[in-house]
Amino acid sequence: MTRTAVIAGVGPGLGASLAERFASEGCSVALLARSESYLETLAERLRTETPGDALAVPTDLSDPMTIEHSFERIRETVGPVDILINHASAASWNGLLEQDPEEFRRALAVGPEAALHCSQAAVEDMLDGDGGTVIFTGATTSVRGREGAIGFSAAAFARRGMAKSMARELGPEGVHVAHVVIDGGILPPDADTDTESESEEYLDPDAVADAYWMLVEQDRSAWTLELDLRPHVEEF
Repeated sequence: MTRTAVIAGVGPGLGASLAERFASEGCSVALLARSESYLETLAERLRTETPGDALAVPTDLSDPMTIEHSFERIRETVGPVDILINHASAASWNGLLEQDPEEFRRALAVGPEAALHCSQAAVEDMLDGDGGTVIFTGATTSVRGREGAIGFSAAAFARRGMAKSMARELGPEGVHVAHVVIDGGILPPDADTDTESESEEYLDPDAVADAYWMLVEQDRSAWTLELDLRPHVEEF
């Protein structure tokens, strides 16, 4: 049976790798982000090059009403949601005294608040069906904060807390909730992969996407609730 996967926050890099990995497994992948032209181009490529399907759903993830409408469109077009990846974030790279209140609010709106609204919409489908999977993309900042990034750190901590709370609440109902700590930089799409020493300093986005799919495929008797991913050359 075809599964419907929603990726909330898609751009070049890990978002695109996640979309390609899940479509390669035959999923119908709904792509949520603001850039309509990028989403349409990516969706067309996935429909052409993978056994899955792809749906571009231009969405302002800071707007709860737009999120609601997007999930209605997804259900009508490809069916109820089986997998959700809360991948969106809005960087606010300022320290305490320099932090603009509006930028701080946007970091929360695009991060934990969007994750809340997306999760509410998706989990409703999962509880009505045979369960499902919700994955939160986290960062080093989710665990130990980052100097000079109070907005990003606050949003990342909030998403991690949401994931842990949801895992306890929804696990008994058959919904697997996991938080992934991306503990290191991700190889940029335009990086020179011929320079091996430099590429080894980054996480390969395709390898990260493989790890996300592993979470989806896990048996219910042994679910991973938090997964740390880092380059092997990184000091722990």
